[in-house]
This record gives sequence, structure tokens and C-alpha cells, in this order.
Amino acid sequence: MSRDIDETRTSSRGPVVLAVLSAAMFVYVIDTTLMNVSISALVEDLDTTVGMVQTAITLYTLTMASFMLTGGKLGDIWGSKRAFRIGLIVYGIGTTITAVAPTIGFVMIGWSILEGLGSALIVPAINTLVRANFAGTKRASAYGVLFGVAAAGAAFGPLIGGWVTTYLSWRVAFGAEALIVLGVLLASGLINDAPAVIPKPKLDVVGVVLSVAGLGLFVFGILQTSSRGWSDPVVLTLIGAGIVVTGVFIWWVVRREAAGAPVLVHPSIFRHRTTSAGLPILSTQTFAQAGLLFLIPLFTQSVLGFDALQTGITLLPLSIGVLLTSTLTPSLGRKIYPKYIIQVGLVLLFVGGFILAQSIETATQASDMALGLLIGGLAIGVIAGQLPNLILSGVDPDEASEASGLQGTAQNLGMALGTAVIGTVILSVGLSSMGSRVNESPIIPQDTKAQITSVLESGLNEASRQEVDDTIAAATPEVQSEIGTVYHEAVLDGFQGAILVGGVVALLGALLAIRLPKQKLPGKAGVEEVIREAVRNPTIPAMQLEMEDLPGKTRT
Repeated sequence: MSRDIDETRTSSRGPVVLAVLSAAMFVYVIDTTLMNVSISALVEDLDTTVGMVQTAITLYTLTMASFMLTGGKLGDIWGSKRAFRIGLIVYGIGTTITAVAPTIGFVMIGWSILEGLGSALIVPAINTLVRANFAGTKRASAYGVLFGVAAAGAAFGPLIGGWVTTYLSWRVAFGAEALIVLGVLLASGLINDAPAVIPKPKLDVVGVVLSVAGLGLFVFGILQTSSRGWSDPVVLTLIGAGIVVTGVFIWWVVRREAAGAPVLVHPSIFRHRTTSAGLPILSTQTFAQAGLLFLIPLFTQSVLGFDALQTGITLLPLSIGVLLTSTLTPSLGRKIYPKYIIQVGLVLLFVGGFILAQSIETATQASDMALGLLIGGLAIGVIAGQLPNLILSGVDPDEASEASGLQGTAQNLGMALGTAVIGTVILSVGLSSMGSRVNESPIIPQDTKAQITSVLESGLNEASRQEVDDTIAAATPEVQSEIGTVYHEAVLDGFQGAILVGGVVALLGALLAIRLPKQKLPGKAGVEEVIREAVRNPTIPAMQLEMEDLPGKTRT
């Protein structure tokens, strides 16, 4: 049964409903950026390390990647409004635990797991509830408002989070989130529920377990490389086990689909080139994006000594670039093949990274990194303005919901891998370089090399220069200069290596984009003709705009 509604059924409380859904979207979008700009504050307040904060961020995105499809299925089973409310409750409990967390372990429970699970229920439900409460032009306007709220949250989230963390506390920020979520929950009664999906789908529990285990083992194995190295047996076992379990998951869903049984994801959806080629490219873009959002705050706070607000200001060019091109360039896909626009964006992302890598060598203030970050932001926005629409445009109307869920999975998986890999490169390369540079130095006294190496390594791993500065102050002027040089050059090795990895991944995405079909997005005036052609010729896919207005049955 379709979840769409007629114009006459549009909620009379439309503005209030839109405000409630927008508030939920804003909290979801701003949440990740808040954690990134608060790295040094978390390390200091919770007596932890950068590696543990990196694990928390990775676990958060991994949780969403693992459960996004499940969240959509549960929305079909429970009803979207109920799923939305349950998600809010789980999310609210999680952000409350985070606000009062005494250790990083509680942050992982509250933020990484509970908020991640809550988001996996909330995000799919928002899309369905918009369709259930608005129709026609009002629905298009509602989606536009939600997109604007999400873009504004992404653009100004680092600045807002940085200000709150610097002048109040990161705990206040998470506490404020809990209050907003409570308000949304109380007001959710005003929202019309979506019509029930008939027949009611069933959840593939085995598929959920296999997918979560496969992704979890693989990403956790990569996280361990920062402390164990890539050749460690434990690391290789975890990564190998993740690959094997994921292979079993693929076998399971193929077998289930062939038998006509309920599955978590239908393998047949990958027959569309926009899906099979587009999703890996989406992961490469979010990989590079998450890497930047992790390494720039770490660099500014551990090397330049910035606070959270200064870090938010540093990230502003990146955010503005994303906001500009993601809102202004989507229409280009009606005139130019999105395939080429996406490739240009990915190459531009590499260029921005290259410029950024050069600029951090002499950077002392936020403006020194602005050009590279702006170009990177413009590139990310260009890709985001084309790729999601292209992926959805290539599927049949009854596959739209599943394709959207797969997009969420690919985006969050890319972010999880980006944070894990980029953070690992920074720490492993930087720490290795510090040790070798100290040992090779003819100026640093032999009997103090071990102590100095330990202090310098902790300065990077704990995102703080205070102990490093104290050690330098106690040494002779000549040794002070040498220690400062060693620390700076070793840190640059780590960050430049990480930026290079992100750039190479972006170029890999550009190569993968060769498989994307040459397919333009139609203008609104061509909607009816596209529908007629889709009916006459099943090989021509309906575009995203039509899928919002055409009736279609939901898969089970």
C-alpha cells in the first residue's frame, strides 16, 4: 500500500509539524560536528586519549551504518510515528548519558550506541512522515525546508558547538540536545502517522546480525591498526573475519530473496548501475569528508593550541563551501551528465586536500588553511548535489525506500572508515616519525631521549601541547629548538600522510565514477513525459521527483 497522500489530506497543522521534524533533523545533523570540535575538551575532562575519542566517533557512524536499513524496516513494521517516537526516546536517553558521562566508556554507550540507534530510527521516519503530512507543492516545500535545516546545521554546527564548548561546556551542548529531543517527543502527537504498510513486512533478524557483525569486525580491525599495526595477527583476524561474515551475509540475502522470503536488503537492487556504482562512490566522498572533520580539529587543537571555538571558525570555509554548492548546483544535472559533475567534484576534492597539505606546513592561524578547506567544501557540495539524486533516479518506484536506506548505510560506513583510517594514519605515522626523529637527533641528550619521546607522543595522542611546552621550557635553548622542530615535523608527517590518503580515496571515487551511466536529471516541466516514457519503456528509470508522486508498493 502506498504511503502517499492526496492534497486534501495534507495536515492543517503543517507549519507546526514541519517545525517538529526540522528540530529533530537539526539535532541529528549537528551532533557529529559537536563531537569533532570538542576532541581536546573530551580528552582533558574525561582523562582519555585521542584514540579513544576516535573510537567513539567511528562507533557512532558505524552504528548508524549497521542499523539504518533496520530502522527503515522497523518503521514499516511498527508504523513510522511509533518508530520516530521510540527513536527519540532512545536518542534522548543517549544524549543525557553523554551529558553526564564520567568516562569515555559512558560516552560510547550514550553517544556512539544509543544516539546512533536512535538516529537509525529517526532519520528514515522523518522522510516517511513528511510524505504522510504534506502533499503536492507543500510536500516539495517541506523537503526544501528540511534540506535547508540540514545544510545550515552542517554549515554552522562546528561554530555553534565550538562556542558552547569553549564558553560553557560540551556537556551543556548535549544537555541542550536532550531538552530539544524532549520537546520534539512531546509535540510528536501533532504529527499524522503514515498509512500502514500492507502486507506488514517481517524483519530478517539473521540478516541484521550478520550485517552488523561483518561491518563491526571489519571497522574495529582497522581501528586497531593505530596501536597494533597493519601486520598484527589480531588486526588481520578481525578484518578477515569481517570480510568472511559480510560474505556470508551476501550469500544469506541472495538465498532468501530467491526463496521469496523477507530480507534486510534485496540484492536485485544492485542490478541498477546507479546503485552498484553510485554507493561505493558515495562512501569514498564521505570517507574523505569524515577524515577532514577529524584531522583538522585534531591538528588545530594538538598543534596550534586552538580551543573549540577557534576550531569551529577554522572549519567554517569547509562548511560554507558545502552549503553553497550543495544548494546551488543540483540543477546542473539537468544540463550536464551528473557523472561528469561528480568526477570533477572528486578531483577537486583531491586538489583541495593537496593545497591543505601544503598550507599546514606553515599554518599558525585559521585563515592559513581557508583556501584548501573552501575548495574541499565546494567539492563535497558539488558531489552531494548530484550523487544522491542520481542513485535514487535509477531505481524503480517500489525500490525508492530501500535505495534511500542504502544511501544512509553507504554514507555512514564511509564516515566510519574515514574516521578510523585517517585517525590511524595520523597517529601511527606521526608517532613513528617522532620516535625516529628523536633517536636520530645529535642535539637531544641520549639519556633524555626516551622521556622526550614519551612526552612528545602523549602531546599528539592527548590533543594537548601543555606537557610538550612544559618539557621544552625545562631544556636548554638549543634542545628547546630541536624538540620543537622534531615535534612539528613529525606531526606534519602524520597529518600530511592522512590528507594524502583521503585524496587518494577521492581519486579512486573519480575512477569508480566511470561506471556511472550517462543520464541527466529531468526538469519539472518534463515530469509527465518521463512518466509516460517510463511506462512505455521499462529500461528508462523514473527520476527521484516522480517517485515522490507516483504510487508504488513497498517491498517486504
